[in-house]
Amino acid sequence: MNTAGDQAAALRAKHGERWKIWYVPLALGGYTWCARIHGDDLRNVVHADTAGHLDEHIRLREEDLATDARLSGEASRDLGGGDGQ
Repeated sequence: MNTAGDQAAALRAKHGERWKIWYVPLALGGYTWCARIHGDDLRNVVHADTAGHLDEHIRLREEDLATDARLSGEASRDLGGGDGQ
């Protein structure tokens, strides 16, 4: 994968069902890589200096979201299925 287009296609193949992924060419060369969860607002955009770093940022964000969902589910069970205390 040499071109930014190829790298973007690979990221979209890996994360595209949940994430919108794009890159912005910089005036002096290179790119800013960007991603956000489909339907999320633009305040929650992830930025990176390389496609590899964007891949890592997405992975970490997914881990955070999974942890949040797990903790939220545990809290709901604790509140809804309390033992009378």
